Amino acid sequence: MTKATKKTTSLPTTSDEQTITPSTSQPIEQVNEEYALQFAQSMARAYQNSTLLSPLWQNELLKNLNMSPTVFSRDKIEELIKNPRANEDALKDLGQYLYNAVMQFNRLVNYYATLLTFDHFIVHTNADDEDVKSSAYKKSRKKAVECLDKIVPKLTFPNILRGVILEDAKFYYIREFGESIAFQEMPSKYCKIVDKTEYGYQYAFNMYYFLQSGVDINSFAPEFLGFLEDFKNDKNKKNIHHYWQPLDPIKAPVFKFDETRAGLTPPLMGLFLDSAEIDQYKKLLKTKTELETWKIIVGKIPMKQDNKGAVVANNFAIDPIVAGQYTAILQAGVPTGVKVATTPFELDTVDFSQSQSQNNIIGYGQENFYNSAGSTPVLFGAGAVNASGLQASIKVDEAYVTHMYRQFERFLNAYLKSKTGRFRFKVVFPDLTIFNKDEKFEKYLKAGQFGFSKTLVSLAMGINAEDMQNLLSYENSINLVEKYLLPLQSSHVQNGDDEGGAPKSAAADVGDAGEKTRDLDGNAR
Repeated sequence: MTKATKKTTSLPTTSDEQTITPSTSQPIEQVNEEYALQFAQSMARAYQNSTLLSPLWQNELLKNLNMSPTVFSRDKIEELIKNPRANEDALKDLGQYLYNAVMQFNRLVNYYATLLTFDHFIVHTNADDEDVKSSAYKKSRKKAVECLDKIVPKLTFPNILRGVILEDAKFYYIREFGESIAFQEMPSKYCKIVDKTEYGYQYAFNMYYFLQSGVDINSFAPEFLGFLEDFKNDKNKKNIHHYWQPLDPIKAPVFKFDETRAGLTPPLMGLFLDSAEIDQYKKLLKTKTELETWKIIVGKIPMKQDNKGAVVANNFAIDPIVAGQYTAILQAGVPTGVKVATTPFELDTVDFSQSQSQNNIIGYGQENFYNSAGSTPVLFGAGAVNASGLQASIKVDEAYVTHMYRQFERFLNAYLKSKTGRFRFKVVFPDLTIFNKDEKFEKYLKAGQFGFSKTLVSLAMGINAEDMQNLLSYENSINLVEKYLLPLQSSHVQNGDDEGGAPKSAAADVGDAGEKTRDLDGNAR
């Protein structure tokens, strides 16, 4: 028997690449992967040609960063929630759809994202009293302040927090552009958390992203060009995961709402069903409203009244053709929403206005939503006002997001280490929110009267220490107070229009009974 000769097929290749030839010692999976890589590289080179580069492709890639909403049925949503580990991308896409389609969900996400004020101050960690007076220290501190000014925490971090609350984790790469420091959002579907370090989670980036049509490597940090070359030149593929490039956690931070788990579980995932049902309730109410406008008029075809002889079946007094013509005439004369039918039964009118006695089904859905969220609907223009309950709910909401301050502090402190030289500085975010800043101001002001920090007072006013110092320096340089401002008049040295009585308490200090008294104007009686 003659032994058949095994044919060896050479796979296509470009002029600057090696031909891939399968061998008996080479797994077919590896051959397929190498062939796919060569094909993708060839396509990428063609599409990245400046004459073929399309703004439409680039626009689509930018939109894919955080715009991939997907609609799922209620049963599918339940299935996704039961196994978030295997459905990370689907849950992210579902969250984006709910953010777009359900305004209650949208406002709740933005509410949590804007609770924190991101007022901050800087303190040194390794300088003594003598060091503080040195020019080297002042230069180091100036560098730290300049870094923060370039980052603009009050603008940048709320946007990051919004994405974190929606998706649980957001992946970024730090880009330095002279007068600014930008956080470049990375495509999350090409990012994988691979380790946990002292700086938080570390992620790896899938280099196949750069083989897509329209991707411009120059839109990324310069080091990515080196990563891409290493990826393309790894001919031996010693590392089976060679296309995953681990990134420096200081340059490539991961901001994650729940750091106890590496998996991506949207913080508001428990509201996905309630949010989807609000949309369903709207559709039910629309159907109900349409039914209430419908009526059906049923006419009876008379029978012949001849009592002689045997009863004859289908002994109608009107010819069916004539009955049909009259029915058509009636239908043409009634308004939209009224239907006419003809049968041999008694005349009757069917009215759908009582088919559903409950008109507030959307209200029930909204109430369930806020009950599940644990936030008071009063903040969003719904529900009855309850002063004590409102304040307690706000405290719970603040506690839900203030832990994110610690992550932003950790990142900034690690980043500043590489910028300030010998002296080290750390950034501190006092737990200030849009709701507690007035209360904090009173506490800081009272503490300042006993010798405690004055910086905290300015932070509670929304002004950081450097801006406050510059403002006071400017005012003193032009003698603003002495020349242009009169001293504030106190109440005990002038006649006022006060009608007497105790000063009005702040709304936060008034209980339910006090709110009722104010509403009824009870003290004026």
